[in-house]
This record gives sequence, C-alpha cells and structure tokens, in this order.
Amino acid sequence: MSQREEQRARTRRLIIEAAAREFARHGYAGTTFASIAAVLGKPKSAIPYDQFPSKHAIAAAVLDAHFDRLRAALDEVRATEAPGLDALLTALVAGARLDATSPIAHGAIRLLLEHHEEMAPARAADAVAFVRANVAAAVANGDVRTDVDGSVLTRRLLVGALGAHAAALYRLSRTPIEDTLCSSWAIVLRDVGVPATRVDEIIARATAAAPARR
Repeated sequence: MSQREEQRARTRRLIIEAAAREFARHGYAGTTFASIAAVLGKPKSAIPYDQFPSKHAIAAAVLDAHFDRLRAALDEVRATEAPGLDALLTALVAGARLDATSPIAHGAIRLLLEHHEEMAPARAADAVAFVRANVAAAVANGDVRTDVDGSVLTRRLLVGALGAHAAALYRLSRTPIEDTLCSSWAIVLRDVGVPATRVDEIIARATAAAPARR
C-alpha cells in the first residue's frame, strides 16, 4: 500500500469512528456531515464525497465496520470451539466485550435500533446464522430439550443481547453489559431445560474462553 493509500485509509477510518460517536450520541436524524467533521476538528468539506456521498453511506460504513469486527470474533470462536452452547456463549461474551469498548459498536447499535429493517438484515446474516447453527447443535447434543423451537430460542438470545446493548447505550443500567447478558442468558437457558449446574459451567467457561477486550 502506498503512502497516499495509507493516508486515505486512515482518513476513512477516522471519519467512520467520528460518525459512530455522533450516531451513538444523537442518532441518525441528529447527526450531520458538519457534526461529524466537528468531531474531527475539520470543516465538513474534509469528508470526501467520493467515499461518503450521503449520510446513509456513512451510516452503512459504520455498520460494515462493526460487523467486520464481529465476524472476525465469530471466526475466532469457530476455530477453537465445537458447535453448541459453549461456542454460542463464548461468542456472545466476545461480542459484548467488543461492543463495550468500541465507539464504532456504540454507533452501530443505535443505528440498528433505529433502522433495523433497512440496515440490519444482510449485514447481520452471518451472526444470525452462527446463533441458529449453535442452537441446533445444542439441541442435537442434548444440552437443550428436543421440543424447544430453535428459531424461537435464537430470537430470544439475539433480542436479549440487543436489549442489553440498548440499556447500556442509553445508560438505563449501571451493570456492566457482560454481567447483564450472562444473567439474561442464564434465565433463558434454564427455561429451555439446561440444568443450573450446566448453565453455570457454560457461563464460566465462556467468560474465561472469550477473547479479551481489544
């Protein structure tokens, strides 16, 4: 990569991070090119039109950056964990740790909450498929009762995760997001027949095995 290309990539990354901060604070409607540029200490003309021709394009770039990082975290779990509840909870904890320290994640979560139908489906497909596959594996290996509807359990886990992220984003709870999620998942897993001792084992293993915050 040439020096010019490196500078272009760095500028793009800084714009995406600044935009994510603004989307997290003010939502899509309250964010403007001028406010994003102000975070960078620059005029709005500093945002290159060829890369970001519209606010929607900037929002899409924030979501793409978020899901690229999430996909990398899922790939790391796929490479080290057998399918099932252990892999699923390890990935969910890894995602929580990623989101807790990432300004890009904060902006992406708010965009997803505000414009889910428009912005989420294609980008979230890999994450949804990962959860669905591991839920199916958990049923197949006996961790979850066979009469449990896998699609319903998948939705419960995903909606619960998004709700916990929303509570953290809007400062509705002072409990660390990882603790909130683990408490929520413990309830859901016991509801589908996972013994309490196994739930404790899965959560302890997941919190130990998940990649650290970075």
